[in-house]
Amino acid sequence: MASTDNIDMQSQEVAKVKENFNGQCRIITDIADFSHVVTLQPKDQDIIYKFQLKKTYPSTKPNIIIRSGTMDSKAVDEIQNELDETAASALGSPMVLTLVEHAKLWLQKNNINLTPSAKPKSKTNKEKSVNKISVAKQDRKNRKEKKVQDETADEKKPSMKTSDDVVKRILWDGNLPVDEFVVGYIDRFLGIQEKYFTSFSWEDIATVDYNVLAVPKHRIQYFKYRDVKVWDKNLRMDNVFGSTGSKTTIYDVIEKYHKDSDVNKTDEVNKAEDEDYDVDDEDSDSDDGITVTIGSNNYATGNDEDDLHLVDEDEDTHDKYCRNKLRPNHFLALRITNNEIRKVVEGIQDVILEHEPQYEECCIPLNSLHITLCTLGLDTTEQVAHACQVLKKIKPELQGMIPKDKTILFRGMENFFNRVLYAKCECPQEFLDMVEHLRLCLKQEGIEIRDNHEFVAHMTIMKITRTVVQGNR
Repeated sequence: MASTDNIDMQSQEVAKVKENFNGQCRIITDIADFSHVVTLQPKDQDIIYKFQLKKTYPSTKPNIIIRSGTMDSKAVDEIQNELDETAASALGSPMVLTLVEHAKLWLQKNNINLTPSAKPKSKTNKEKSVNKISVAKQDRKNRKEKKVQDETADEKKPSMKTSDDVVKRILWDGNLPVDEFVVGYIDRFLGIQEKYFTSFSWEDIATVDYNVLAVPKHRIQYFKYRDVKVWDKNLRMDNVFGSTGSKTTIYDVIEKYHKDSDVNKTDEVNKAEDEDYDVDDEDSDSDDGITVTIGSNNYATGNDEDDLHLVDEDEDTHDKYCRNKLRPNHFLALRITNNEIRKVVEGIQDVILEHEPQYEECCIPLNSLHITLCTLGLDTTEQVAHACQVLKKIKPELQGMIPKDKTILFRGMENFFNRVLYAKCECPQEFLDMVEHLRLCLKQEGIEIRDNHEFVAHMTIMKITRTVVQGNR
């Protein structure tokens, strides 16, 4: 058992680490067998140190994990072994800061530079003065030329419809497919970002909750229909209303898009549809645009009912040319294997089908029920293989975070956009912490997370498909 001295010594050391690496460290307490997990990323260095401290530390050495996108795997293994040996010889006294300093010396000794390239040498005051004079002269010349162009312009530029006008048109024009539009906007920290129009709440931004995705209209830079830009503020492009003189409207764009697509894609799509609908030996479940496939396409990280699964998207081939790289194509999920839960879901589905039998194909198969943890963008086989390796590596750490004495409750039902019916999950805070830690680990390993919404724990019961909607029209 850990002594009081060990616990006190750990607390003092963690406080000192925080002080030395202010804003560059993350501390997690009481995870599985570890009393502290200390993650450090020194400023302006592409390296992350993770120290997992047991309650017996410093009488026992910490588990040390090194990650770096700059160093190759051989160098990472060498520095990790070096720190393990150093830790073994320093038992009994605080060693985290000592190990970080030792790693710094090891990197210098082996000529490994993890810092950004040096900034160019500053110009002299004289050079700066000359440059300022030249820039001022050029500015005056440019202003004169622009004034002449403005004075000789025959017509005033036509007024351009605003982003707010475009939003209202997409929302209220019943002939426009809302879920096919993409919004390009400025994120204050990440720059230009793209998300689907349906990802946002378009209510008054002052009235929405803090956990709802909304964007001020002045940050919107452009709109796309699928992958075709139809409105751009900076380019003064308006092919939604045609207000800037293009005389092209959104109906013209959609008609041309489908006409061009039909010429190139009809044969391929028809063939893919035949192959897709002939498949009857797989159970699949569509959840928020992604399909769960039961079978050899699963990349499982374990074998029991608490398993985490990396699931491949089952190609929706009748519309695959509509998709682009904004959409996630894999997701991580917790499978639901409890028979009592499955029986309740089956009863709900039976009641719905008794009144609306046309929705039978929209019901989620019972052996496909799951809770989606996060959605990913894995566009190549190499990225899929890398994700599988990462999941296997972090599996023990995640398993240690899952509470064994607490349960997830399903209470009540809700819907997403009147298309997805789901059971609401009441999860313990430890489970939510595990999901957040999982996302952090994936990001650190360079795996792209393509979640368009905040995490909402849910179990999908039924999803209305495109074919059913079209059949009911």
